[in-house]
Amino acid sequence: MKKVIIFLINAFISQSLFAQITLKECIEKGLANKVSLKIAKTEQLLASLKSIEAKGKYLPQISLAYDYRYNPIIATQVVPVGQFNPVPTNETRGIQFGTNWQQNAGLTVYQPIIDLTVKNRFTESKLKELIANIDVQKAENDLQFEIVKTYIRVLTLNYQVDEAISDTVRSHISYNIVKAKFREGKVLKTELNNAVVNHNNNLISFKKSVASLFNEKIYLHFLTNIDLEQILDEKFSSVPLNVFDAESKVATIQIDATPEYQKLLLRKQLITQQIKTEKTKYTPSVSFQGFLGANQFSQDFVPFQRSSWFGNSYVGLFVKLPIFSPDKSINGTKQLQNQLTTIDLEKEELKSDKNKQLRQTGIEIEKLNDELKIKKENLTLLEENITLFQQRIENGQVATSELNLQEAEIQKLKIQINQINEQLNKALAERLFISGELGNRLKVF
Repeated sequence: MKKVIIFLINAFISQSLFAQITLKECIEKGLANKVSLKIAKTEQLLASLKSIEAKGKYLPQISLAYDYRYNPIIATQVVPVGQFNPVPTNETRGIQFGTNWQQNAGLTVYQPIIDLTVKNRFTESKLKELIANIDVQKAENDLQFEIVKTYIRVLTLNYQVDEAISDTVRSHISYNIVKAKFREGKVLKTELNNAVVNHNNNLISFKKSVASLFNEKIYLHFLTNIDLEQILDEKFSSVPLNVFDAESKVATIQIDATPEYQKLLLRKQLITQQIKTEKTKYTPSVSFQGFLGANQFSQDFVPFQRSSWFGNSYVGLFVKLPIFSPDKSINGTKQLQNQLTTIDLEKEELKSDKNKQLRQTGIEIEKLNDELKIKKENLTLLEENITLFQQRIENGQVATSELNLQEAEIQKLKIQINQINEQLNKALAERLFISGELGNRLKVF
């Protein structure tokens, strides 16, 4: 048991001998290394590339075609030869047009001039790119908040471990005192058993606190990709006091500033644009089209036979008016309008949920502030008791054990105050996260 106590004391002392990990370092490492954030940024890049691709639909389409074919059976065309007589008749004759071998080569240029569908698709792709940007921002905010929560949780668990160490050391000292008195025959065996049970319970609490602390540190390693050995060994510095406390008076939320609400607005714009696209799917498109080519005919396989090539070309405007296409949705506009209604409902639900979270967090902050105030008042009273006990000890009025108990209570109360401070920081950070201001606040500390 002495080895356990020595380990606890060494663990308590060694925390101050190593370099410190800071919240800022954890956030920077997390934003730089988290795979989920890299995935979101990759999706953002993909949306940007698709936007460029949509814009490229207005570029000229140029194609080069060539074929060399053999016609085993030359197609026959029925020609009204009687129409060429001085006196026209209805005589017809089947005539084969073509040769056994034929080559075709040509260059086609197609340049869209007016195509409202392409224009609307490009606008849609830009909106999708903006949505991908919002997704990246939200992923960063979520990751920052998760790191802040985990970091504060680590600090709180550190204080709990410190408290468990103090309790275990104190119960071990009490156990030794009771054991010595038991050997002298001054206490009963039941008192010795109770001292052992109390100390064993403190040992269990200590081990549970250490296990919880290690689990939380492992999770922080997962979030930040900081070396696990470094996270397990080094001490964590406290959160700067000016990071969250200035927001303690926030009572309302700027819903328009939250990424979730901004994404809903962009989705609504996108669907509105898709409705416009649906309405233009049967509008005419105008383009320029040109062709330059040549054909070669021969009875034998002679690819380079002279005087057998004939030029072919044309240029002009190409107008296309879709009439009916079964591959296009019949009630697409109605579907999109229903989606608009859904988004409006989601906006109302999001606003209601954010306000609910803000009120709940405000109540938690108020409770923690009140608890912190009372604990600090208690600390002042206990410190006053210490002064009084020291004076009474000097006058021989009380035993030193009473002073030791008071000092132990002060130590425990100080640890509790530290825990409440960290819980308050977490609640303040949560309020910033709900309001969408956490990322901005973390940039300046």
